[in-house]
This record gives sequence, C-alpha cells and structure tokens, in this order.
Amino acid sequence: MRWLRIIRWALPVLLAGGALAFELNEHVLREPSEISPGLIGEIVIFALIGPIAVAFTLGWVSRLIAGYQATSDALVAANRGLEQSVAERTLNLQTTTDELAAANRDLSAANEELRQLDRLKSEFVSLVSHQLRAPLTNIIGALELVAEGAAQLPPPSQRTLEILASESERLSRLIQTILDVSRLEAGRLTPRLGPVAIEPLLMRICRSAVSAQPDRPWSVTVSPALPPAWADEVLLEEVARNLVENALRYSPPESAIEVAAEASDSMVRVSVADHGPGIPADEQAKIFRSFHRVDGEESTVAGYGLGLYFADKLTLAQGGTIRVESPIHDDPSGPGSRFSFTLPIAGEEPDSENPGEQG
Repeated sequence: MRWLRIIRWALPVLLAGGALAFELNEHVLREPSEISPGLIGEIVIFALIGPIAVAFTLGWVSRLIAGYQATSDALVAANRGLEQSVAERTLNLQTTTDELAAANRDLSAANEELRQLDRLKSEFVSLVSHQLRAPLTNIIGALELVAEGAAQLPPPSQRTLEILASESERLSRLIQTILDVSRLEAGRLTPRLGPVAIEPLLMRICRSAVSAQPDRPWSVTVSPALPPAWADEVLLEEVARNLVENALRYSPPESAIEVAAEASDSMVRVSVADHGPGIPADEQAKIFRSFHRVDGEESTVAGYGLGLYFADKLTLAQGGTIRVESPIHDDPSGPGSRFSFTLPIAGEEPDSENPGEQG
C-alpha cells in the first residue's frame, strides 16, 4: 500500500508540472505573447483541475483497495478462527463420543450383570420355595391328622391347632405365589385360554373369602347377558381372589365389599370396591411392584406385597390390564379404593381360532 500512497500524491504533481511546462513552452517560450484568458483557462484545466481530479480519483481507489484489503484480512482471520474452532469442536466431539461409548459399554455390562443377578435371584427363590414345599406339606398333613382328634384337646390347644393350620395354609399360599411369580418371570407360566363365565366364578370367590367374616356385607353385581371372558380360569380366579382378599384385609369388618362386572369395548371389566383408608396418589403407581406395601413395615395387616404384583402380571399375560382408583367415596374416614381389571370377551380375542390354547 506504500506505493499506492506515493503514486496518489506524485502523479497529480507530475501531471500538474507537466501540463504547466507544456503550456508555458507552447505559449510563452516558443511564441512569446501576452498572457491571454485562453492560456489561463488551459493552465487551470490541465495543470490544476485535471491533477486535482486525478488526486481525488486515486484517493477513492486507494480507499477501495484499503477496504478490500481490510475485508480480505478480516476474512482470512475469520477463516483461521473458524478452522481452529472446528478443529477444537471436532476434538471435543470425538472425546465426548469416546466417553459415551465407554459409558454405554459400562452400562451394558451393568445391565447384563443385573440381568444375571435377577436370574440368580429368581432361581434361588424358586429353589428355596421348592425345598420348603415338601416339609410344609408334611406339616399340614400332620396338623390335619391331629385336627381329627381335636375335640379331645383342651380349648387352648384347639385354638393353637387352628392357628397353626391357618398359618401353615397361608405360608403354603405364599410359597405357591412365589413359585408362580418365578415361573411367570421366567416365561414358563403359559395361560391356557378359553371362555370363562364370570358370575359363578365371582360368587364362588366371594363366598369362600367372606366365610371367615360371616357378618361382612358383600355384593356381586353382574350386567345382564354378560358374555364370558377369554382367559385362563385358574389364573383369572387368582387375580379376582387377590383383589377381594385385599379389600377384606384393608377395610373395616362392618364395611361392604362391592364386586361388579360389565362388558365394555370388547372387554369384560371386573371391579372390587371397598371402604378402606384408600391409597395415596403418589403410591398408586407403586403398588403393583413386587414386595411394595403402602404402609411399609408399620402395618398390622399381614401381607408380603406380592398379591397385586402377581395380579398385574397375570392380567397382562391374559391380554388385559389392571388399575386402581382412590378415593371413591366422600366419607373421609373410609374413602375406599376400587381395583378393576379387564379381559377380552370370548369370541373377540385375537387368538380365538387357535384351539390349542383353550383350556
């Protein structure tokens, strides 16, 4: 740019000097004459205005070139900064990708370890439950033999015998539930689906469950012409019995248990409502987890937190769903809960044409 500054000032001076020398040589030295207005005009035009115009033009061109050079330098600097930024971001991205890949590998390994631990847990629980069944069966058999002569025992001994028999039966049901859960989780519990009449099944369950509480009011309401459900009758009875026994266990003995069944949208819906303390909203999404209890370890109600988990899994295995609503009553002392599950109507299920699955 230095040469441009030199030209910008030197060229107009040279042009002005050259034009002045030419005019003086032509009009004064070669042909002496008086200084005329024409001579002065030519000197002004060629020796003054022309060089000034050239100087302005060169200044304008100089500014354009300077602006172009500045823009070019800025673009070069920006390109260098962009290249450096791209390089840094590429390096950071590669580092992050490597870290994510390592984290994914660790997570996969941890998941596999958890799956292995879960398999070992299921196998252990299944093994222990199997080992408990034989001695427990012997105990129950021995208690039944003793019970045949229970009339000859003193009343305290008879009561003790009844408690032993009841607790042995409860332990037997728990072991069977654990075994069924293990089989279900392992994929070895396959429902034998077929048409199941709902009303007689619900009546049988309620009569059996309420037999220990003869003063408990209960009702079974079934909509007219209710079609049979497409289900495994044994597993369906397990689900309904769990819900009825839960309602009996968690509600006052004088309150009613209301069981209902109806057809809706190609499904049979069975519900069990009680007048118990209800279930908090933040617990309703957790109660179907294994070994989860709403009242934790402080409850005086017997249970292990497996009934609802098992009912949920069995319902899903038969193509249905289970849910809970709470509260359902305006009574603050007994807001109650309503557990309901749905199952396909027989004849409208996807696999109804497969006779191999009917039980």
